[in-house]
Amino acid sequence: MSALLDVMGPRIQLLTDLSENRDYSLMKAEVPPGVIVPVHSHDDRETFVVLSGELEAFTEDSWRTVTAGDTIDIPGNVKHAWRNSSSETVTLLVASTVKMGEFFSEIGRPADTVPPGPPAPEVVMHFVTVALAYGYWLGTPEDNASIGISLG
Repeated sequence: MSALLDVMGPRIQLLTDLSENRDYSLMKAEVPPGVIVPVHSHDDRETFVVLSGELEAFTEDSWRTVTAGDTIDIPGNVKHAWRNSSSETVTLLVASTVKMGEFFSEIGRPADTVPPGPPAPEVVMHFVTVALAYGYWLGTPEDNASIGISLG
């Protein structure tokens, strides 16, 4: 099993070996309290199963609360965002494409080496550069503000 990677707040552990499996990527994710994943979209379908905790999910045009046992399926190219407003870490099982697993591997940093607090500017720039190279859409501060997310 791979190391726990910090991917700009959420932590991801790849459960599938992408060098052998080229059909899908299965991951375990942790979303600590206070973590926000800004609005974005990509052509990769993602299916999330909440294993523990409570998370707010934005898809298309509204927020909803998801809890343990809930499944959210996000087709490709649908704008979505996440936020953990609770006081506990949320655990998810995530099924997506190999491309998404490779993206997380490329932007992720070993979780035990990441200092607390917001990521450094060069970490954010690396994330943005890689996301755009993968063809992913990242919402502007205005896009995020329109759904209730303040970016800094």
